[in-house]
Amino acid sequence: MNDTPETNNPFASLAPEKALETFIMGEAVSRCLQVLAKLLIADRLTQSPKTAEVLARETSTHAQSLYRVLRIVASVGVFREDEQGRFHMTPTAELLRTDVPDSMQPWLVLRGEEWHRSSWNKLYATVSTGETAFNIAHNEGLFDHLKHDPDAATVFNKAMAATKGFTQSIVDAYDFSDTQKIIDVGGGYGSLLSAILQKNTHLQGILYDTKKVTSEARKGIEDAGLASRCEIIAGDFFSSVPSGADTFLLRRIIHDWDDEKSIKILKNCRQAMDNGGKLLLAETIIEHGNALSPGKFYDIDMMVMVGGLERTLDEYSVLFEAAGFTLTNVVPTKSNMSIMEGQAI
Repeated sequence: MNDTPETNNPFASLAPEKALETFIMGEAVSRCLQVLAKLLIADRLTQSPKTAEVLARETSTHAQSLYRVLRIVASVGVFREDEQGRFHMTPTAELLRTDVPDSMQPWLVLRGEEWHRSSWNKLYATVSTGETAFNIAHNEGLFDHLKHDPDAATVFNKAMAATKGFTQSIVDAYDFSDTQKIIDVGGGYGSLLSAILQKNTHLQGILYDTKKVTSEARKGIEDAGLASRCEIIAGDFFSSVPSGADTFLLRRIIHDWDDEKSIKILKNCRQAMDNGGKLLLAETIIEHGNALSPGKFYDIDMMVMVGGLERTLDEYSVLFEAAGFTLTNVVPTKSNMSIMEGQAI
């Protein structure tokens, strides 16, 4: 007996062969988008539509090949071709511009890199053995690889920093009025912490990340006029986390790690905070059942690239408890992330 299709499944209305064909060929769209992102096509079309021939001259590419790539993405609503063969921007294409807050251009460039694609080619091996695909492809973990491949690190860091939309969704969704001092654990270049401090002028902050990252983050903090309100500390969150804050924030950190390592990070946060301290995890939560959930896609990405995982709310609750916290609240945001709030016990 056939299962009843989920009502929130956008592919449920397609004939089975059409649906499967769409999934099989979906990689072609993704690969084409990666190429167009690297060529900055959206930036080149912002002021006016252009033909593939004009774009090819601007990018030193092969006109007919570029046209065929543009044609397929136009067929799914990314760019639009008119009767004169000129390609126009669309609302979806706007997200490929490099100068918009929600830009996905750096993320697409990352996914087009050879070292990233070669890891996905080992997905079968991961399913067979449980070992992380990136480790199989490169004989080391992603974060170790980035330490000695500066070009890869640059692409990766740009992709991770291109989260202004996620940043704003957290700033808009969460009420920090009861917080006095917040530490952003694994806070990268400080974009999220800067946005929080700028909106909440009563707050003091601590940016905590590795020595290399924090040294590069310092200028951004200073340029934002926050040097007097934001302390920058370098370290390793697997070893310890600085004390002195009443709220500990981790955005998209725990999903990088398995349960054992995640609990270690969270325990270090617990050890650094006073009783009654607050933990905030900003992560994508996997929905139960057959619902089309962004977390299920990110989960496979974590499995392939770093050996981490996205989790259900129940699974996060278990991590909280194991680390000395009680999960007390979940605050949704406009992005696919939610903010899980925990109290130290």
